[in-house]
Amino acid sequence: MSDSVSRSASSNSALVRAALGAATLDEAIAVQQQIAGAFGSAFKRPVGDRANNHGLMASSGSYDLKLIELVTNMQDAVLERLALRKWGSADNVPYQDPHTAAEKLLPKADLPDHPVRVEFKESNPPARKTKRLTAIFRDNGCGLRPEQLPTTVFQLGGSYKEDRLYLQGAFGLGGAMTYRNAEAVVVVSRRDPELLAPGQDDRITVAIVQWEKLSKGSSAYYLVDGPWLESGDKRSPWSCPAHHYPEFEAGTHLALISYRVDGLHRVREGDTKTFDTVLNTRLFKPVLPVRFTNHTTGRDRNTNLRGLARRLADNPSADRPEGQETLPFNMAGVTYHLPVRYWIFARPDSKGARKTFVSADHAVLFLSNGQVHHHWTPTEFRAKSKSLKKLHDRLLVTVDTDALPIQTRTSLFTADRSSLVLSDPAIRLEEAVWSFLEDWEPLREENSKLIREALQSDSGKSTLDVSRRIGRALSVKGFDFGGKSSPGTSGSAVGPGGAGGGGGKRRPIQLHIDPSVISGPTEARAEIGKTRSISFTIDAVDEFFSSGRGYITVNCGHPEIGAAEITIGQVKGGRFRVMIAVPESAERRVEELTINLQDWLKASGGLGPDLSFTCKLELVDAIEGTGSGSGKPTGGGSGTGGAQGGGHVALVWTDHEQQEEWKKTTVGAVEMMPANDLAAMKEDYKDLAVLGETPIPVVMLNQEYPPFKQYLTSRSKSLIDLDEPRSRYALGVAVHLVLLDREVQDRANKGEIVDDALTAASQQAAARAVLAVMPAFDEMAKAAGLDE
Repeated sequence: MSDSVSRSASSNSALVRAALGAATLDEAIAVQQQIAGAFGSAFKRPVGDRANNHGLMASSGSYDLKLIELVTNMQDAVLERLALRKWGSADNVPYQDPHTAAEKLLPKADLPDHPVRVEFKESNPPARKTKRLTAIFRDNGCGLRPEQLPTTVFQLGGSYKEDRLYLQGAFGLGGAMTYRNAEAVVVVSRRDPELLAPGQDDRITVAIVQWEKLSKGSSAYYLVDGPWLESGDKRSPWSCPAHHYPEFEAGTHLALISYRVDGLHRVREGDTKTFDTVLNTRLFKPVLPVRFTNHTTGRDRNTNLRGLARRLADNPSADRPEGQETLPFNMAGVTYHLPVRYWIFARPDSKGARKTFVSADHAVLFLSNGQVHHHWTPTEFRAKSKSLKKLHDRLLVTVDTDALPIQTRTSLFTADRSSLVLSDPAIRLEEAVWSFLEDWEPLREENSKLIREALQSDSGKSTLDVSRRIGRALSVKGFDFGGKSSPGTSGSAVGPGGAGGGGGKRRPIQLHIDPSVISGPTEARAEIGKTRSISFTIDAVDEFFSSGRGYITVNCGHPEIGAAEITIGQVKGGRFRVMIAVPESAERRVEELTINLQDWLKASGGLGPDLSFTCKLELVDAIEGTGSGSGKPTGGGSGTGGAQGGGHVALVWTDHEQQEEWKKTTVGAVEMMPANDLAAMKEDYKDLAVLGETPIPVVMLNQEYPPFKQYLTSRSKSLIDLDEPRSRYALGVAVHLVLLDREVQDRANKGEIVDDALTAASQQAAARAVLAVMPAFDEMAKAAGLDE
């Protein structure tokens, strides 16, 4: 290919050098003017070959997170270079996923030490105030020829990577989603000479993307070597022979000029919103490490980013509990096993907190090829969760979806990797993950531990009477407490695992070196088309399984529930769960679910006796009801006659100094706590022990809330006893908090955004409303002689 316009090597070298050095809009415009001069005119070609293309580059989500798309493009370019060098054609490349390709291709790769690099430079200094910077992405990948730019980095919705399973790209939008957030884009690229076809010249291509206003919108364009009139016209961006600027090695340089950021401008690395933390989180297991240099901080320090999985492994902590189990998920008649892993970090204000590792707003990560494609925020987690609310700012969960076919994964996630597509399989996946987490015993225990710690700060005053009044006020038709009775042999608890059977009051398990018995519910129900979790126990110490002396197996008599549909959780403290993915096509029937321990080794040597337990598993279309045990009540209320499922509420007075998440202006919070735990901790609520694991709403009120404290101070001069005013305040505010908590959870379950600030404002409005009418009640009580 000959030059479109004859130019000297020195002129071409100067243009390339200027393009590579451009970090401001003025510098990018200067390069664009040089290109126009070289062509003799400004021949414009729109990005994506679509005029008014501004809207085509739109997508939801954070522009900070969208930068990661350019990083994966660089990684793909490196893999493409090595794969084509080795195999000659993409059709011959045998790798079925990017990580396998990297593992096979990189050990002997002839590449620079850091083939994927990111730099931040000042564009509108200082970046820490203007929140604008230039982000530069440089790879030593396959590179592009002039005619390839329009159909790759400048194409919207392309299919270049569609059939290349060894690359991460799948949706065809790529880095173009970032263009509309930049004032200009500079691209410099050179194809790897080893990948050039016979007769193709080794050239360096330069293109500048700018925006122009249209009558009804705006459009991004770049300059080409002749008039471009319509899609299909073959016009290419400027290029020159590679030997005119030999310093530029094969690969691509892409600079987003004056890019608007939300948190990447922060000076200190390691912040929850800085690029290093964002990239490590979003590329949880990257196929290639990334070298990052931030020139906007004045430090110019090079940092190698290898992903959060590597960082957690390199920084182990005995105080950071973690665990992994496998979620069976049935889709279109096939059951896939999805690894789910969790980490529980230290309290937010201490060393080892989640914020020192994880990007802001990331609590649950759905991974594909090691990259986050969807995530739940801590706020969403707290709003939706029924039994794990206390963990929302400590927990990190990963759901690895690589077991699903790539076609399935691309159908589940949006093109910008920000959320799930609202399809039936995607909704069922989220529901399955929620149930899986809510019923995970170690998480429930950690959450209960935090609640117990919170309850220890109770003022010590009896709150049973006002708790009953709160319960009666909430026991209205149509209101659901959310804390259903714990299921027994034929109960039907609503909650984790799909409900029905398994559970009841937890009793201590006497553990032995050699097990002697397996136990669990004799009957359970599972909903067709969903994943069901059922808990069992075995009286063996944890070391029995960790040492490999024995393995639990499970089988089901239902013809459509085979080994693939069943996974077994880790045994901890003698407890474990069995997960069953019930296919949508499964027939309604009752079959036996058998748990076995066979061919196990005794501590003294030799084989132990076979152990087994059988549970009748009933497959049903839907599960309704809230009975406890056999569905019969256990007593006549919350007095000496015992307790039964219903409107039970507990009240705890505490303050902001005792609760790590609270501010002085926090009104309170609602936590769900198993009835037996509450009964064990609070003498007032001992009668609730009969309800076992039934979740009870515990209303925690801040007795130091300034308006409330001010009210008590002012009334202490005219009232003899402040207990009744405190109770009236608690009654009014608690009812609102419980109702608000349920409303927030309902909205979160519908996928609606829950604003923490609005929720806090609603709580304060309720508290102030109650306080506004309190003086009038006090005067009436005093006049009636009720305050003496």
